[in-house]
Amino acid sequence: MLELGLPLTERIGQHLSVISEPYADRRIDQLLNHTSGLADYSALAAYGQAVENRTDAWSREELLERCGALNHNIDGFNYSNIGYLLLRMMVEEKTGLSMFAAIRSLVLDPLAIVGFEEWEVRSDIVPGYDPRWVYSGTFLADSDSIKRGFVKLVRHRAETLPLETGMTLLPYQGTGFDHPGYSYGFMNDVDLATGQPNFVGHGGGGPGYAHMILLNTANWQVGLETSTADFDQTSAITRLRAATS
Repeated sequence: MLELGLPLTERIGQHLSVISEPYADRRIDQLLNHTSGLADYSALAAYGQAVENRTDAWSREELLERCGALNHNIDGFNYSNIGYLLLRMMVEEKTGLSMFAAIRSLVLDPLAIVGFEEWEVRSDIVPGYDPRWVYSGTFLADSDSIKRGFVKLVRHRAETLPLETGMTLLPYQGTGFDHPGYSYGFMNDVDLATGQPNFVGHGGGGPGYAHMILLNTANWQVGLETSTADFDQTSAITRLRAATS
């Protein structure tokens, strides 16, 4: 998204040929930082039930229509993959490529990041699961490729757009971070004196997998935890902070 060089304060509706309210008026930087007010599609009970039942993913149009009834006037930070779906749609429209092809062209190849594959079809990796339920997009890689790629990605961000750019401090307790923040796709532990992150990473998961990656910006050590079952992200962050310090 950042490699497109668009003004981040512009509305997403200015860059998507077909998008309706309540989505069109959200700013790009707010979508990147989950501060646009949008809810997440996980708030739909039918979404969780459909994933659990291993049905085929809805079309994007059906998802956005279903989500139109949610509360999209949430104050402050609210994690929303609806926002990241809109950003994905914009990248695809601007580049004329699929999400993964755009990521490969804009990020992976220029940074010599290897070992990543598109994941858009059912496979034995998570039996019965349709990965298209992750509307913001997902892909496959082994642990070593993820760690090497993440270091390159963070270095590139630090060299082109300081890591503290767009930092939103979060009023959360018990995250595993001393001072949690979010900056354009990165979860951070922020040094309040400088505004810069001491640790940069992200976590997530779905049916059959969970993960957390963390990089110490003081020494560029990176750690990754993965699991085939749900795990406690706070505990993982605490362990990774110790392992990379």
